[in-house]
Amino acid sequence: DGGFDASWELDLFGRVRRNVQAQGAFVGVTQEDLRNIQISLTAELARAYFDLRGAQEQLAVATRNAENQRRTLALTRERLEAGRGTAFDTERAQAQLSFTLALVPSLEARVRQAQYQIGVLVGRSPTVVAAELERTLPLPDLPSVAVISAPDSVIRRRPDVAAAERQLAVERALVGAAKADYLPRLSVGGTAGYAATDFDALGDRGTFRYAVGPVISWPALNLGRVKARVDQSRAREREAQAQYDATVLRAVQDIESSLVRYRTARGRVSRIREAAAASERAAELARLRFTGGVADFLQVLDAERTQLEAQGELAQSRTDAATAYAALYKALGGSWPATGNEKSQ
Repeated sequence: DGGFDASWELDLFGRVRRNVQAQGAFVGVTQEDLRNIQISLTAELARAYFDLRGAQEQLAVATRNAENQRRTLALTRERLEAGRGTAFDTERAQAQLSFTLALVPSLEARVRQAQYQIGVLVGRSPTVVAAELERTLPLPDLPSVAVISAPDSVIRRRPDVAAAERQLAVERALVGAAKADYLPRLSVGGTAGYAATDFDALGDRGTFRYAVGPVISWPALNLGRVKARVDQSRAREREAQAQYDATVLRAVQDIESSLVRYRTARGRVSRIREAAAASERAAELARLRFTGGVADFLQVLDAERTQLEAQGELAQSRTDAATAYAALYKALGGSWPATGNEKSQ
């Protein structure tokens, strides 16, 4: 006996249709998962780039301060040789310079680490990418962020929320497919082939056989198993609903927290910039007063230390603000927020 058979189910009660809908929604889930990975990679790459530029800026700050402190050290040595200074002032100036120079290797290591991380994120040789990023560039300008006018639409654009919504659609469709099992299935079946008592006789006249007809099936004696499958599908639907609700709440929290973090970081930058400018002026005045003999060297050391700390903190706060902007991009589902006119350097 040899041949083939085929059947076609008449989808009278939507069982097949709902299964197809479930699979289509599941495709949407995987597409949103892919988009989530792409957005996360973009945000991580932006954060690594901002870390690189921030480390380069801090390295430049330490280098500039080291040059100023070298001049101060040279001045104390000249005063010592002229009999107007003390060895104590010279040693303190040397200690200040050595401390600043000690910051340089760790900052250079941070620069290298950020360069190598960028290479890994873009899928290229880290050493080649590091060479391309040797040139020092400033951190980009950061815009002010306007109020989000339609938070619901922003939340729905997030891939994790969209994936949870599509997963809920999957489970709802599967519930409908499971409930359709309570009803009969009607199929049109057909079979065709050859049948003979001897293998050599297959294909001879009178060995061809065929049959076509409807097939009705109904699990009348197995409704308990159908009910169990329906209950299981409903439980998965409730789980998907709870997961969706939790994802929406986490998205709202993420967006609001990212907005607050970014705005706070920008405000901190403006305050620290004022402090850094004041400390730079104070350090210059302290050096002038010390050269003129109206201030002791302790004031110079304190002013230079404050200047180094303020400028380093300014560079770090600018880096924090930039990475907060990258986090905000990710929180908004891969879309840049609406901006105001104000710029933060």
